[in-house]
Amino acid sequence: MADKKEDKEIKPSKKTDAKPAAKKAKVEASDKSETKSAAPKAKKSGGSGKRAPLAIQTTFAKTGQIQGKWRLVDATDIPLGRLSSQIALILMGKDKAAYTPNQDTGDFVVVINAEKVKLTGKKWDDKTYYHHTNYPGGIKSYTAKEVKEKNPERLVEWSVWGMLPKSKGHLVRHWHKKLKVYAGAEHPHKAQKVEVVKFTNIGLHGSKA
Repeated sequence: MADKKEDKEIKPSKKTDAKPAAKKAKVEASDKSETKSAAPKAKKSGGSGKRAPLAIQTTFAKTGQIQGKWRLVDATDIPLGRLSSQIALILMGKDKAAYTPNQDTGDFVVVINAEKVKLTGKKWDDKTYYHHTNYPGGIKSYTAKEVKEKNPERLVEWSVWGMLPKSKGHLVRHWHKKLKVYAGAEHPHKAQKVEVVKFTNIGLHGSKA
């Protein structure tokens, strides 16, 4: 009888030993699953946590970074308004990818043959320019034809001034000073190695749109 009691006492000890082994197996399995799940997360984040750079980055020109070139424009048989709008874009630098609103990124513009500029319709007689002497009753008026006979350079200078944005403050005066207008075909800027500019997209007959 004593031997049977000893056998009964030994049997429960085997059942108690099996429970901790099963718990250890579960813990090891959970640790392996955690390590496997953590590995791909580290690969996705890249480890550094930095954002990928953008494909296009906006750049702004600094003072003195862009040196202005010299452009030559022939005003022969070109309408005054269309000529002035294109010149204003070159003076402001809007024809460049590095255009910056608060910096001077434009070029110098030399205009020749200002006396051969074109006005359509009856504008030579109907278009009027006004000037005041700052004295009472001192207002003066000139037609476009009179200005052309006395000083044809003024036609281009005044027209370009009207095309420049006045909200830019001192930059407007600085841009306008870079405009050089001459009535004839000769100019004193050959040492600057001026580049000839031909406007082919101003909507004239025979030009590319």
